[in-house]
Amino acid sequence: MAFLEHDAWRVVSVLFLVSLNLSRSSVLGAPQVPCFFIFGDSLADDGNNNNLPTLAKSNYPPYGIDFPGGAATGRFTNGLTSVDIIAQLLGFDKFIPPFATARGNDILQGVNYASGAAGIRDESGQQLGDRISLNRQLVNHFSTVLRIKGILGSNVSAYLNKCIYSVGMGSNDYINNYFMPDIYPTSRIYTPEQYADVLIKQYKRQLKTLYLYGARKVAVMGLGLIGCTPAEISKFGTNGSACVDKINNAVILFNNRLQPLVDEFNSNLSDAKFTYINNFAISTTGPGTAGLISNSTCCEVDKELGTCVPFKTPCSNRSSYVFYDAFHPTEVVNLGLAARSYNALLPSDASPYDIRRLAMIYISHFEMALSFERNRAWRVGLSVLFLISLDLRSGALGARQVPCYFIFGDSLADNGNNNNLETRAKANYPPYGIDFPEGATGRFTNGRTTVDILAKLLGFDKYIQPFATAKGCETLAGMNYASGGAGIRDETGQQLGDRISLSHQLQNHLVTISRVREMYGANATAYLNKCIYTVGMGSNDYINNYFMPGVYPTSELYTPEQYADVLIEQYGQQLKTLYSYGARKVAIFGLSVIGCAPAEISRFGTNGSLCVDKINSAVMLFNDRLKPLVDELNRNLADAKFTYIDFFGIATAGLPALRLASSTCCKVREDGTCIPSETPCLIRLLHAFYDGFHPTETVNLVFGARAYKALLSSDAYPFDIHHLATL
Repeated sequence: MAFLEHDAWRVVSVLFLVSLNLSRSSVLGAPQVPCFFIFGDSLADDGNNNNLPTLAKSNYPPYGIDFPGGAATGRFTNGLTSVDIIAQLLGFDKFIPPFATARGNDILQGVNYASGAAGIRDESGQQLGDRISLNRQLVNHFSTVLRIKGILGSNVSAYLNKCIYSVGMGSNDYINNYFMPDIYPTSRIYTPEQYADVLIKQYKRQLKTLYLYGARKVAVMGLGLIGCTPAEISKFGTNGSACVDKINNAVILFNNRLQPLVDEFNSNLSDAKFTYINNFAISTTGPGTAGLISNSTCCEVDKELGTCVPFKTPCSNRSSYVFYDAFHPTEVVNLGLAARSYNALLPSDASPYDIRRLAMIYISHFEMALSFERNRAWRVGLSVLFLISLDLRSGALGARQVPCYFIFGDSLADNGNNNNLETRAKANYPPYGIDFPEGATGRFTNGRTTVDILAKLLGFDKYIQPFATAKGCETLAGMNYASGGAGIRDETGQQLGDRISLSHQLQNHLVTISRVREMYGANATAYLNKCIYTVGMGSNDYINNYFMPGVYPTSELYTPEQYADVLIEQYGQQLKTLYSYGARKVAIFGLSVIGCAPAEISRFGTNGSLCVDKINSAVMLFNDRLKPLVDELNRNLADAKFTYIDFFGIATAGLPALRLASSTCCKVREDGTCIPSETPCLIRLLHAFYDGFHPTETVNLVFGARAYKALLSSDAYPFDIHHLATL
């Protein structure tokens, strides 16, 4: 199995912080600019080509398979485009509508004019059919300006001056013009240097026209590595290189002329604030597409067109691919490009400033300085997220490190055991599972749980099955006994209905052991000794017991210190029982910052703190007793290898960013669970909590990564799960 390099794992530490910070400063607040206008080609098209007579369209499956609702909207990717993500980072709560369908006051927040196959030159892409060249996009924008003037009157110029404009053109002037000598004469008329000059000359006039229409804050997107697209490699070959060098070299000539053009505009045009986004450099420096599958496409493509074959099932591991079809990147690549466009990771990413700073121009110097200071800690940016997701997904590509994995826990690990119980603690309905391959399975999150991620990192090619439905040989790979609402104490969570307490989960495990013995006979014990066991219990003993004095008497019977002692005493007995059943490699999950859950904040208030301090203080008393318990078990039980995972410590590294605790991604009921079938937030990875209690997959990625391979010495004691598996 190929593991992540140490440095790659170090970026996990910033993931939680970055995602929360960007969400807090952008997505959850008012838009940073009044409107966002988008000019471009198929990399930005969100439906303008749908009704055109053209081969350059993508309004059919499998395009859009990961877009909210699984809709094929006309975006040439599996999910979001770069400009979709930039719009969200700028604070817009809706995607910018395509010009083809934008109506009424929708246009006040901006319009997307981008068109697949369009270019700087009017003829580019004509062999594919109709398309909306940059000149035509500018004509369309002028009609939008007139419509806005009809709404705002004399204030229209001041309004448009504040907007962000993104312009990304030129790719088709190469791949659907210059490098098609049988159709276009440009490569016979111009050398690559001359052609770059011709393009820049025309582009300059077009950008000046945009300026005349009121644009002042303009991000000009440089071209990416179009010579590395599967279509171009298939067409030209690489002559031993990784990509088609002659195409990328031509692109570099074009890009090298863009930055001086930006400088010229800023020097010569009054109030102009143009900036250059270096997509070529972003793709080749820093966190990028290293490790992603780049030599094939995720969807099955039409060999002539390079677009996805309609209705064919694409790859399941889309986060592991650079290209969705033969030309266009996957959402995970778009995420990296957008993140570094918005908040530059390296000085070369943007010049003279990134889009975040571009949006802030014209606000007070004090506010700008304050915002810069707040963002200083987050310079690594969201661009690391897709690498982490990729590497975690690819962790299962090798052999298993242990023969089986057994999971005990509550709703943080439940993957379907509560589905058929008489309980309110269940999550087998949308919008739960919106990002999980199988949909709403009973997991209390949008995608994968922490234990799902650990299973992949341990080398399991399938998720560990829930006890409620596991059959036959599935037992040999392990079992998930976790149950929403369950606790160390049997009565915990009873107000919610039925649930499977830890004691009951241990009884179920005994049933599993009997099945294993039927298959392995005398070798069963040796087999079970090699497995990994994770136990994460106790959260409900606080939020669904001790801190519910109207239902449970425990807070009247015990002080927080006494209650922690009572819980640890019972927990110790239960863990010894697990040991007696053959468990030797056991990871005990400490409780996290449950006082920061939106439901608890809503219920108790924070009295000026970020979270409910009395809950987190009680949790710390419990956690402080877990590490000595681990030492005791390892000292007194033969061959025992217990370890403690400090989820509280992992989470509190990002405590300043946990102001997001007051917000959930899905709309919630009074009990804190998602309202059935309601549409959740669009970009889930920018949220900490999915519902009132449970983290998003983004947070689970961090917990899973650092539990598996500790970033700090405090993350795990005495060893992380990666080390535990090797013992």
